[in-house]
Amino acid sequence: MSSRKGLIITIDGPSGAGKSTVARKLAERIGYRYLDSGAMYRAVAYAYRATGDQQEIGRFLGNLDLSFSFDEGAKVCFNGEDISTSIRSSEISLAASRISQDPKVREYCTQLQRRLGEEGGVVLEGRDTGSVVFPHADRKFFLDANVAERARRRHVEVTASETGSDESFSKIQAEIEKRDRDDSSRSLAPLIKPEGAVYVDTTEKGIDEVVDLLVKALGERP
Repeated sequence: MSSRKGLIITIDGPSGAGKSTVARKLAERIGYRYLDSGAMYRAVAYAYRATGDQQEIGRFLGNLDLSFSFDEGAKVCFNGEDISTSIRSSEISLAASRISQDPKVREYCTQLQRRLGEEGGVVLEGRDTGSVVFPHADRKFFLDANVAERARRRHVEVTASETGSDESFSKIQAEIEKRDRDDSSRSLAPLIKPEGAVYVDTTEKGIDEVVDLLVKALGERP
């Protein structure tokens, strides 16, 4: 008999499409756990930079002391220190995109996601949750938005953060465009719309509207 506690739901898409907020609110709405895969890659990138970028990646991952709590938002600790805010900078975002291209890092994060999500009753979001991590997920969604809108959202996020970033809109848009190219062109687990995923353009939609659409889609599909 299956020990699954509910569906495995994946939400993928590019940076700024609204994945994290939508996934978190969807999980709250339906009483599921929320897993932020992007936080895992960001945490690995942050920790690798903090160690001086000198260690061989396999040895680094073997000694890595990271802990995650996704009960309320995404709390991430490195060596016991809460780095949840620190990993949200644009600098760490780009570092995460680069380090995620390493096969050992992707395997580390993929296995971590599978361990945390295999019981079901979970909403995962990222860039390959429905294509690589859980290719046979019960429900898959792909969120997207035009580059200008995604840059606007990111600009609002970073300027309102505790880090007090004053990055310009044009710089953020250029970084998003670069990350789009990197994520879509990498040979290992590129950003794609997973097979069977429902496509949702969030450009002109509010968060609650998108969540309502996903809840409706979940109810319509057997």
